[in-house]
Amino acid sequence: MEITNIIRTPALKEEYNREQAEGLWKINRILAPITVIIPAILVMFSDHINFPDVYNEMFVGRMFAIVSGLVVVVSSFIPAAKYRGQFFAFLLFFGSSLMAAHLSAVMQNDSSVLLYWVFVSIIGCGLLPINLSYTILVTAVSFIYFLIAYFSRGFYADVAFRMTLINVGSASIVAMAFKTAQSRIREREFLFRKKLKKANDEIEGLNEKLKDENLHLSTELAVAKHIQTLVLPQKEEYSNFSDLDISCLMIPADEVGGDYYDVISFDEGGIITIGDVTDHGLHSGLIMMMVHTAIRALSQIEKDDAKKIFEIINKLLYDFRHKTADHRIMTLIILKYLGEGRFKLTGQHESIIIISEDKKIQEIPSLDYGMYAGLEDDVTGYLNILDFKLNDEDVLILYTDGLTEAMNDKNEEFGRSGIIEAALPVRSGSADTIKRAIVKKCLDHLGNEKVYDDMSLLIIKKTEQRK
Repeated sequence: MEITNIIRTPALKEEYNREQAEGLWKINRILAPITVIIPAILVMFSDHINFPDVYNEMFVGRMFAIVSGLVVVVSSFIPAAKYRGQFFAFLLFFGSSLMAAHLSAVMQNDSSVLLYWVFVSIIGCGLLPINLSYTILVTAVSFIYFLIAYFSRGFYADVAFRMTLINVGSASIVAMAFKTAQSRIREREFLFRKKLKKANDEIEGLNEKLKDENLHLSTELAVAKHIQTLVLPQKEEYSNFSDLDISCLMIPADEVGGDYYDVISFDEGGIITIGDVTDHGLHSGLIMMMVHTAIRALSQIEKDDAKKIFEIINKLLYDFRHKTADHRIMTLIILKYLGEGRFKLTGQHESIIIISEDKKIQEIPSLDYGMYAGLEDDVTGYLNILDFKLNDEDVLILYTDGLTEAMNDKNEEFGRSGIIEAALPVRSGSADTIKRAIVKKCLDHLGNEKVYDDMSLLIIKKTEQRK
């Protein structure tokens, strides 16, 4: 596979090429026996019966694939050969492609051989991740060999000949175009994993350091709560939107929770996220910080694709959960702001509340737009996009369940109704005014009761464009 300018660090290039070679070595161990067995079966039980006139010539073609396959099979038992996966995959593709070219030439472009050659071209040129220059070399040599073998037998350029060139050629070109795009995707995925692994290592390093130093539980909680509040966006970060008035607040519980929100601005828009890790304690706080670090990194790379960010975060949490034998998952929604009041939302969390300028209330459940992050290995099929727009003076309210489930001494929850009742009288005020009104009403509702869960609140109000 070619290394483009996506990966610029020599050490990363070497690691990436090594990883790809090892992956190809594993693929070779599966494809090589197939490449040997199927032609051998055809030679012994089919060719001499169905094609007796050209059996000997077909046998020569079959040997291209059988010999190259045997070489690759032998290499699969040599541990050092796994770092030469590119070469052996090239050899396997070369032998299979030459066999197809030879059979097509001696059988005057029989339709069954044409289908096989197209199949080999698609696999080798598109799906097998070998270097693009190797792919072009194999394709060119195979076509040259086909032309020489075909015309040296006195055959002429009939319709079947032209269809062979067109079908195999077009399949190869399309497959190589796919390979080029796929190679860039693989490199980006490799870089994502390295960045996420770095973030994960930093978190694990912090956890190990706390264990090694044998800190008391109270000290661990203090450190975690400090981190939890430290990563929250600062006012200057969410004041960068030219047409949004944003105010946010988290009231931490006595025990470390997993509430998370972030506001990242760039270009004309940005990314706004909110979520909640299940359960409490230091572990939940660490997961929250890991997600914060990952989204910050991904927002600079995949800032136009909220679903892709969610998919990577989900995979990170799923792997981390299984690695640590932990039960924690996370609610999470990601809002991509496009400017001019337009939003795209994906993920699953609490319902979002929109209060329009004429005080109409709209509650939008997020259940149809995503899945808990970390619950399933792949959530692609669960993710959908919600497009919505805020008009000037509209208010968007995001929150965590610690706010709605705040319980007073009568076992009454504050609820979404409490949020709405607090926001409506001050809806025309600033985002900060609305936030303070909701928090005050919630604390009055609690009275002297203890805060058992983090309470997070984001108020986003659409304003006129600031110049």
